[in-house]
Order: sequence, then C-alpha cells, then structure tokens
Amino acid sequence: MTLTKKLSFSFLAAIALASCSTEVALESEWKDIPVVYAFLSVQDTAHYVRVQKAFLEPGGDAVQIAQIADSIYYGPGDITVSLENSTTGDSYVLERVDGNQEGYPKQEGAFANDPNILYKLPAGQAVLSGGDEVALRIDRGDNLPPVTAQTIVLNEIDSVSSSPSNQISQWRYPQLRAVAWRPGLEAQIFDVRFVINYRESTPENPTQFTKKTLEWVVAKEVERTDADAERLKIDIQGQSFYAFLGGALPPSQGEIRIFDNMDLYITGSGQELLDFVRVAQANTGITSAQSIPTYTNLDGGLGVFTSRYQLKRIGFRITGEARDSLVNGIFTRSLNFR
Repeated sequence: MTLTKKLSFSFLAAIALASCSTEVALESEWKDIPVVYAFLSVQDTAHYVRVQKAFLEPGGDAVQIAQIADSIYYGPGDITVSLENSTTGDSYVLERVDGNQEGYPKQEGAFANDPNILYKLPAGQAVLSGGDEVALRIDRGDNLPPVTAQTIVLNEIDSVSSSPSNQISQWRYPQLRAVAWRPGLEAQIFDVRFVINYRESTPENPTQFTKKTLEWVVAKEVERTDADAERLKIDIQGQSFYAFLGGALPPSQGEIRIFDNMDLYITGSGQELLDFVRVAQANTGITSAQSIPTYTNLDGGLGVFTSRYQLKRIGFRITGEARDSLVNGIFTRSLNFR
C-alpha cells in the first residue's frame, strides 16, 4: 500500500533529515501548517495519506506536546482530504482511519503513535493508471486556503531477466555482476536491495531448522541521470555479497545454516522525492542554528506527495563455485553454511 509496512530505507531517512531541519522554527509564531506524506502506487490495494500538524505555541514544551495525539493530528471533521485524478476527471474524498487498525502501526519515537491517523482511499474506488496526473487537496475551513500538490503516477518498472540471472554459479570477489531494470519515464530515484532467505538450526536441535531473512541494502538513492535512458543498472562486486553476510551474521557456535535463495527489490519514486532527497543531503553537516532550506512540493504545507513502484524478482540461487565461496570463503567460512 502507499504507506507500506516498510517503506524503502533511504526514503524514510530522507524524511527524517528534512524533519530535523524544522526544529529551529518550532516555537515561532503560531501557524497551522499541515505536514503531508503520500506515495501513490498502482500496486496498492488502498492509498494512504499521512497528514499531521507542525506547530507549537511560543514557550511550549516540544517533547511533551509531541506525545499528545491531539497536538499533532487534526480532529475528526477538522479537515477534508481528497484526491483528484486530473487525467480522468474523477475526485474522491478520503476516510480518516487509525493506521494501527489497518495493519500499519507507527514506529516508536518522539511523537505519539496511538492512534496513528491516516487518510484512506480503497484502490477499488479509485483505479489509478501509470501516467495519470493526480492532485491532492486538503481543506481546513476557517477561511484558510486549501493545501494542494500534484504528482504523476509511476508506470511499471520492468525487469531484465538476464541481469542478474536466476542462478548465480560464479561470483568471485572482484567480479562485477549487473542488476538492471527498465523504469517508466516518471521514475527518477531508486533503491536496490536483496532479501536473503536462509535456514538455521541450533546446537541443541541440529536437524530442526528455522526460516530467517536478512536485508542487504545494495544501493540507495540511485538517480536517473539520463532522462531518455530506457535501461538502468548498477554493478555489484562479489566481495560485497560475502562481506555483508560475514558482517551480518555472528560466527557459528554450533548452528548449521542453509542458504536458500535471494529476492530482489527495486523501488522507484518520482521527481518529487528526488528533489526531497537532494535538499536533505544538502542539509547534512549543518550544525549551527541558522535557517535551513526545507523541501516541499505542497502549496500551503510541508512534506512530499509523490508516487512509487516496486519491482520484485524472487528465487535467486547460489550454486557451484559461488556456493563454495559461501561455504569456504574468507568472509563466511565461520558461519557454517552447508
């Protein structure tokens, strides 16, 4: 769904960076400022928009107020959140829901996490297609101007079946292996990761195996530098794969491990998130109390309204020489893979 249970790592990191950039202005003159995050996707069964308030009256305790749900969320009936598909002319009003009840609990942190207010539109009520222009509108009443934003829904990201092949029989330490994909025109920034599926037994029960996973972040914030490029790729050195496993797993103390396969995830997002990340990166390292630029593509608010698409390829297997390197190589021999 649009707010997935685990949004792509660097996307969340970028949001965190940008959020920090507003700390200097927390206790400025009172203003009603909506903070919005939404990632529309044709793959979702429902679209979610997060809308919170970013204001604090002078003299307030930011830490204390952040834990009060009424201080960060608009109440029922306070706002109307709607989406308009400018391509089809259809308009939809979103329902106010508790994300905790939708299967999307909010992570523990400085802000109140119960309830986790989101605004929901079931995909069955609003069919979105790649290339559709979609507008967000938030009406707050009290003669306040609406908060608006626009984005283009991402088209499908296609895989390149030979990059990499589903069976990796050789991956020497210095050897480069390509991961390639064909994105739609709207996708501008990408994250690439593998989820490694393996089984592990305990010394007490060496024949009983538990399924486990590891997430290997291969590349973050890969930019599309050529707007006309139909095919993008990154090269992964074999050593990075074995070194990751060697660093992510503790040496075996009698555990037996069996490598099953890997699943590839390539997540793309639109120009809005690329701009967001660039501003967040520019802010990194600024420590003095000065005015720091904050990116937003909302008129009258803060945050990001964009689109995303995730390509998934499953079942990459390690065989032959590559498996031998996994079992006996210098980075992984202590892990006791069989």
